[in-house]
Amino acid sequence: MALHMIKLVVGAETIEDLLDWRRTQYAPGAPWVLRTRMTPKRQAEMLDGGSIYRVFKGVILCRQRLLAIDTVGEGPNARCEIILDEDVVRVAPTPRRAFQGWRYL
Repeated sequence: MALHMIKLVVGAETIEDLLDWRRTQYAPGAPWVLRTRMTPKRQAEMLDGGSIYRVFKGVILCRQRLLAIDTVGEGPNARCEIILDEDVVRVAPTPRRAFQGWRYL
């Protein structure tokens, strides 16, 4: 069964803002990489059809399918890189309270 992730979007107020940022920060054809500090312990479940749901200003507006989860570095410098699908799927707006980092959904 797929397990999903939920994460706040900082610096973008709309999906269009997020897509504009993507176009300016990455070269065409480069993978969409989301970097976080903590690697999910349940990554096998997340890669079994899971998605990342994005929260804009207290409302979930879209999701992207998770393609790969990798830990980069070691010790205190270790970071998690999550490769996302290029397709951004709009979802029914759903209110969500504020939280830090990411959560399982």
